Amino acid sequence: MSEAPLARALRWLHRAEDLLLALALAALLLLALSQIVLRSLFDTGLPWGETVSRAGVLWLAMLGALGAARQQRHISIDALPRVVPEALRWPLHGLGQLGAAAICVWAAWMGFGLVLEERAFPLPFVPGVPSWVPMLVLPAGFGLLALRFTIAAFAPRPPPDLPR
Repeated sequence: MSEAPLARALRWLHRAEDLLLALALAALLLLALSQIVLRSLFDTGLPWGETVSRAGVLWLAMLGALGAARQQRHISIDALPRVVPEALRWPLHGLGQLGAAAICVWAAWMGFGLVLEERAFPLPFVPGVPSWVPMLVLPAGFGLLALRFTIAAFAPRPPPDLPR
């Protein structure tokens, strides 16, 4: 039986996200290792290394958050679903997902405003790259998180866990 085109596209997208996360982590580790070696052996370093590392950590965190949200492994408050009747658990889950989406929309909007402010008075991030470019991760990342949470709010209920 052939896989549905949407499922195939989502599988491809998830693999691309995982690859991007792994490449970002590898690049950040390589940059940090290069800085350590250059400072230890040659008493120098890459002048832009610290700046790029800080921005890289932000990108890495956002990519990790997207992956965690995709797998429903993000931080969540699950005290209420433990005490309400079974019939209310899934609607409350959806409401919680919509609440998380609303917060992410707000954060994306604030990130967009930050990017606009930075574009008005740009400083060089590294030679040839204005300071607002690495900040694009804020509106883009939070916007994608909002989309993930919204989709999760309306997703069909998963089957109950099998007894262990």
